[in-house]
Amino acid sequence: MSIHFAEAFNQLIRERRLDRAILMDTLTQGFTSAVRRKHGANAEVRIEDDGHGSIELFLVKNVVDTVEDDSIQISVEDAQDYADGAEAGDVIEINIPFDEFGRNAIQITKQILMQKIREFERDRVFEEYKDRVNEIVSGSVQQIDRTGILVNLGNAEAFMPKKDQIRRERYNQGSSIRAVIMKVDKEAKGPMITLSRTSPEFLKILFTQEVPEIYEGLIEIKSIAREAGGRSKIAVFSRDDRVDAVGACVGMKGSRVQAVVNELSGERIDIVPWSEDITTFISRALSPAKVTQVKANLENKSVLVVVEEDQLSLAIGKEGQNVRLASRLTGWQIELVSSRELEQRQRLQEQLLMPIEEMVGVSERMAEKLREAGINSVQKLIKTPVETLLAIPGFGEKTVEKLHETAAGTVKELERALEELIQKENEEREREKQEEKPLFDEDLLTAEEPAKEEPVKLTEETLFRDPSELDEEETPAPEVSTAPEATAAPPEEAEALQAAPATEPSETQPSDDAAEGTGKETPAVEAAPEEPKAAAGSEHEPETEEDPEKKDATE
Repeated sequence: MSIHFAEAFNQLIRERRLDRAILMDTLTQGFTSAVRRKHGANAEVRIEDDGHGSIELFLVKNVVDTVEDDSIQISVEDAQDYADGAEAGDVIEINIPFDEFGRNAIQITKQILMQKIREFERDRVFEEYKDRVNEIVSGSVQQIDRTGILVNLGNAEAFMPKKDQIRRERYNQGSSIRAVIMKVDKEAKGPMITLSRTSPEFLKILFTQEVPEIYEGLIEIKSIAREAGGRSKIAVFSRDDRVDAVGACVGMKGSRVQAVVNELSGERIDIVPWSEDITTFISRALSPAKVTQVKANLENKSVLVVVEEDQLSLAIGKEGQNVRLASRLTGWQIELVSSRELEQRQRLQEQLLMPIEEMVGVSERMAEKLREAGINSVQKLIKTPVETLLAIPGFGEKTVEKLHETAAGTVKELERALEELIQKENEEREREKQEEKPLFDEDLLTAEEPAKEEPVKLTEETLFRDPSELDEEETPAPEVSTAPEATAAPPEEAEALQAAPATEPSETQPSDDAAEGTGKETPAVEAAPEEPKAAAGSEHEPETEEDPEKKDATE
């Protein structure tokens, strides 16, 4: 036997931790198949192992006088070549060298061997991990594809599907990862071990590892509601009155819960004290919102939770996350409503309360009997059990069934009308809010933007101009109005203007004849009209010329 084959055989046993006897049986099957392909279908093969890696292969044959099947028989003459003194009836073993096998025979033996090794490894992995379900294991990322992650656990391979991965986490090949074993399936085609990081069990085991009181049994985790990567709620209960369940889970300065949060990539965790009273438990589960009232329906296992108007959005949470997690944590169906909406609904329900005598199909005699039984409205009739109605004198099964059908249809119409009224009132309230004027004008708070100055274009003319010319251009010229503004004159001045004679033409103005003689039009210069002033003695007294000295003094 080749020394390389012996070394490979021993290395395979050592690395794969295989049983030597099982491996020898596998080799026997493989070589037997190869030998039978060459020496016949009935050939017998024996493999001899000295325990140090040396393997010998022998073909077993019976010595006979007349050979009928040469695969298992050999003649006496031929047997003499392998064993001296061989006689009929003896059994001889013929050593078969490995060089005798062809490439095909070696490939068949290899396939049989590898298949047997895989079966052995799967059995070993299953026996090792079948009792480790709901246990956290560590490994390294071996392969990533769109379906999930292949994790190497050292002596086994595990698979973590896409749905069991936290959305915000990103993995790289070779990076370490921790997850909980969800199941071990021996019949699976791929890896038998399935891992998860989104399971509530993973969160529970993390708290068990971080909080010694949970590990010792002093604190019990009653229920967990989790949306992996976003937010989780955990209900805890202390069996010892001296131990605070919430405080123990939080730890000193939040060290314990922070360790769990870091492992879960920043997932928010709410720790809620568990209570037997469902009202108290639901109020705590909806934290941080403050609950005003809780009305429980034990038959349907549902509750109506009333909160203040400013606490409604907090109780619902982002995209309904808070109320959804609280419902999972408590196991009850939660309906949230604000105190205003509850008051509105109750008020409108009272308005839509239909007396029993107004329902279709109810006669005066039937209405009187129903009122005597305490059923005054259609809404109360639909809530009354059938047994109670059958106990009323004169009410048979058909009558009760017909009353219930009619009442159900009537209540359905009333509920539709109730929803329409609620929607109408809400729309009116929103319209009033939009029409409300603000307390102050917000436009006053906006600062006015300063006027932008147009940039001066730099040209050769502006650069080499005399500064005095620039000053003259910047000095604004007095505005000259083309038409005098019409102003109302005082009454006295108006009378003086009407009584004053027309101004005679000035001496400098040429006559019409002179203009005609020259044939050229000379521009006429009109004299400025004198401003009439009311005299003390007479209206038409001409204005006297002032003394120059007095005028200068006045100026």
